[in-house]
Amino acid sequence: MNKLLAMVAGVVVTSAFAVGEAQALPTQVVSYVFYSGTQAIGQSIRFCNGVAQHWGTAQSNNLANAVAVTYSCDSNDVKSVGYGANVDPWVRQNFCAETNICAPGPEWITGAPGPFESGLYSN
Repeated sequence: MNKLLAMVAGVVVTSAFAVGEAQALPTQVVSYVFYSGTQAIGQSIRFCNGVAQHWGTAQSNNLANAVAVTYSCDSNDVKSVGYGANVDPWVRQNFCAETNICAPGPEWITGAPGPFESGLYSN
């Protein structure tokens, strides 16, 4: 009888941890803007509420052609801007002024055509 009670208690305790686990919200998030030459062809954002969206060609295997902007979820300020190895030098020089996303965010780039779709990437 004691073995049976111990087994049942073990199942109940294990089930309590496996069901209904809450996921912590991120402390920082990233927006990727994907380029072909100097033309923005897509963007993906993971917002501070955990929702991920993208528009255009935002492919996970194309990060060498993307600019990554990291935001703090506490202040919404930009923590860093990183450039993929293949990003055009013009984009590197003009990114913040052209896109308007180096301000508190995360936000879509100026003129983002949408539609905004679920998921971080288009592939």
